[in-house]
Parts: sequence; C-alpha cells; structure tokens
Amino acid sequence: MKPIGMKENILLTATELITKNGIKNTSLADIAKAVDISKGTLYYHYSSKDDLICDIANMHLEIITNTVLDCVQGVESKNPKDQMINLILKNISSIEDRGRVHMYILCEAITGNDTLKEQIKIKYVEWRETLKNEILKSGTKDSESLSFLLVSIVDGLVVQGLFKTEKIPFENIANFLVNHWC
Repeated sequence: MKPIGMKENILLTATELITKNGIKNTSLADIAKAVDISKGTLYYHYSSKDDLICDIANMHLEIITNTVLDCVQGVESKNPKDQMINLILKNISSIEDRGRVHMYILCEAITGNDTLKEQIKIKYVEWRETLKNEILKSGTKDSESLSFLLVSIVDGLVVQGLFKTEKIPFENIANFLVNHWC
C-alpha cells in the first residue's frame, strides 16, 4: 500500500471536515490542526482556501466522473439501454455517499466561486456528452434529451438521498425509465 503524501492527507482531511461542517464553517486553521501541521505548512501546499476547495472539487468530480463512466462504457447486452440505466441508478448510492460534499461544492460555485463554477460546468458537459454518446450506441434517437434527463435525475436523487426522509426505490425508478424509454 502506497503511503499518502502530505498534500493528499490535507485533501482527505479537508474533505472530511467540509463534509461534516460545510465549506463556510471550515477554516484553514481547522484543517491544519486536524492534519497536525502548521498553517505555514498548509500554505506551502495551498496559497488560499479557494485553491484547496478547487483541489477537493477536482478529486470529488473525478470520483463521480469515473463512477458515471464505469456505468456507461462497455455496456454490452441485448438491451444496452436497460443495463445502462440500471447501472447508473444502482451506482447513485456510491455517489450519494459523497452527496454532502457535492452539494457544498455546488453551493460554493453557485454563490460566487467562479473558478469552481467553470470546473463544474466542464465536468457536467463531459458527463452528459459521455452519456449521450453511449445512449446513441443503443439506437435511441433523442440521446441528447435523455442524457440531460439522466444527469438531472442523478442530481435530484442525490439531493433526496441527503434528506433521508424515505428510502429511494432505485430499481423501480430504473424500471420505469426503461419501460418508458422512447
């Protein structure tokens, strides 16, 4: 097992703190204390909180991107669209585990962090285009609209999962989408 470096340790610790307390309620001093380093050492790796947030977002978005790509690439069956939708909805639960940090990052981007907003916009286009291209392979005519719908469904279900008010019937949702796929 490869030992983690200082920068990776800072990222992982900062992500845990932000997931627990939110971006606004997590200071660089909190992060330095949790990592057991001086603020100077933290500043050596990150010149600002925004730089650290952007790296956390990159790490987070890469995890979600890989999850989405794993769901749609290499789907081979008699019913590729069925398999793709089932995989996407099945894997939302692994994305849902990162839901809090995802929502904090989105809120930070929406409320004024323009660098972060641009990063997220690029990733969303990448996810949607990947879905669209995979959906096209299944012979569906309106793959662009369906790709937008699937990204929206994923985001919406992650938000609902954060509230934990009721158990989300992922399998039923997948079956509904498959049965009503135009």
